[in-house]
Amino acid sequence: MKLRYLTPLLLFSLIFTSCNKMLDIKPVNRMMPVSISDYESVLVGGYPRVDYFMKTELMTDNMTANLNIVASPQKELELWFSWSPSKQPDGGELDPYWGQLYTSIYYANTVLDNFNDRQPELNEKELYETVKGEAYALRAWCYFYLVNFYAEPYSPATTQAYGVPMPLSAKDVHQHTQNNVREPLGKVYAQILSDLEQASGLLAGKKARNVFRMDASAVEALQARVHLFMGDYDKAIAAATDVIVNKPLSDMNNMQTYIESEGNARAFALNTGFIDAGDYKNEVLFFTGGTANMNIYYHSNTVFRPSLELLALCNRPAGGSDYRRYIFSTFADLNTTDGKLNGPTLYNMYAKQDKPCYYIGLKVSECYVIRAEAYARLKQKDKAIADLNTLLVRRIRKGEFVPLKAADFTDETLLNRVLEERRIETAFEGGIRWMDLRRLGKPALSHVYKNGQIYELKQNDNRYLLQLPLSEINNSPSIPLNP
Repeated sequence: MKLRYLTPLLLFSLIFTSCNKMLDIKPVNRMMPVSISDYESVLVGGYPRVDYFMKTELMTDNMTANLNIVASPQKELELWFSWSPSKQPDGGELDPYWGQLYTSIYYANTVLDNFNDRQPELNEKELYETVKGEAYALRAWCYFYLVNFYAEPYSPATTQAYGVPMPLSAKDVHQHTQNNVREPLGKVYAQILSDLEQASGLLAGKKARNVFRMDASAVEALQARVHLFMGDYDKAIAAATDVIVNKPLSDMNNMQTYIESEGNARAFALNTGFIDAGDYKNEVLFFTGGTANMNIYYHSNTVFRPSLELLALCNRPAGGSDYRRYIFSTFADLNTTDGKLNGPTLYNMYAKQDKPCYYIGLKVSECYVIRAEAYARLKQKDKAIADLNTLLVRRIRKGEFVPLKAADFTDETLLNRVLEERRIETAFEGGIRWMDLRRLGKPALSHVYKNGQIYELKQNDNRYLLQLPLSEINNSPSIPLNP
C-alpha cells in the first residue's frame, strides 16, 4: 500500500533489509529496533500526534460562522464548512487524515510483525504483552476512524459495501505496492473487533502507562463505541459497564469555587481551560491528536464557533445551571461593541495560553451516554433514565438538578433526550458528532457563510463520505471511489 506522504514520527525509524525503498520516512536515527523497549518506543512514536478529526466538526450542526469577525479563516477550513467534495486546497494530492491514520497503522503493524515471532523472557513478558496489546488497540482505533470517514455507516445492509484498504503487516505498506483493494466494510469491522479482543486480553490487569496511551479501560470504552455503531446494544452495554464500574465520573460542581472567584466571563478566558478546573481531567481515559491549545475554534478572533443550538442545549429552561455551558459560551454582553463582535459562543475546553493539553479521545461520560442510548433502543427506559440522572447530577449545579422521570418520556422522546446529552458530552471530541450524524440517518444540514450564502448538505448526501485522496487514486487507478 502506497503511503508516501508519511512523516518521521520515531526515534527508531525502521529500515528492513528486504525493502530498501520503504515509504518516504526519513530516519531521525538509523538504529534498528531490537529489544522490546525499542519496539515500545516505535509504538509510542506511532500514536497520532496531529489533528486527524477536528476539521470534521466544521461539517456538523455543532458549528456556525461568526460573520462579524473581520479575520479570514484558512481556505481549507472553508472547504470543510461548505462541504466541498475535496478538502484539499488547490486540488492537493495528499489527505493528511488518511495519511496520519495509515501512518499509525504502519507502526502498529511493525510492532505486531516482530512480536508475533518473538518469545519474550519471563522478566519481559509484562512489557511485551502491554506493547502488543497497545499495538492491536491502536490499529483498531485507526481502522474505526478510516471506515467512519471514508466508507458507509455500518448496518446489516452495508457489510459488503466498500470499506478501506486494510494492510495487516508492515510488509504490505511498501512504496511500490499498487492497486490497493478496498476490503468489504463488514470485514474491516470484524478486524476491528478482533484487534480489540486481542488488546483487551493482553492489557487486562496491566498498569496504565499514561493517558496518552491505550490501556484496558480505554480499550473497553472503544469496544463500547464500536458495538454501539454496529447496533449490537447488549455488547455496548457490557463494555460501557466495565468502564463505569471501574472509573470515576467527574463532578463539575467541584469547579464552582473557581468560577465564583473569577466570574463567568473571565473564568476560562486566558490560561485556564474548562478541562483544567475541578476534576474533569480525571475522567479522560485517552488523550489523542496533538496539543489542543491552538485548535481552530476558541480564540476570540476565529470565525468558526460552536452553534447557538449547541449552547441552547446547555441552557434549557428549568434544567438548572448546567456547567457545560462554560465550554461553549463567551458570557459576553451582546449589547456592547465587543459583545457583538465576539458573539455568544466560543470553545473554552482548553487553555488559550500556557497550559498545554491534548485532544480528548475517550472519556468516562461517553460510556454513560453509550449505555443510556443502548438501553433506550432496547426499550429499557428506567435504566436509560438512571444513567442520564447519574450524569446530569454531576453536570448541573448542586441543589438545582431535578431528576428526570420515566413517566415524562415516550420511547422516542427519551431516545432524543439521550442523543442530546450525547451531543453535548462529545462535542468537539474525537470527531464523534460527524460520525453520529452519519449513523443517525445523514440528516439535511445548512450553513450560512459570507454574504449570507447558504450551503446545504442534503439528506443522505454523498458528501457524508470523504473522498479517497488523489494520491491513493493515482496509486490504485482501479480502486472504487466514493460517489
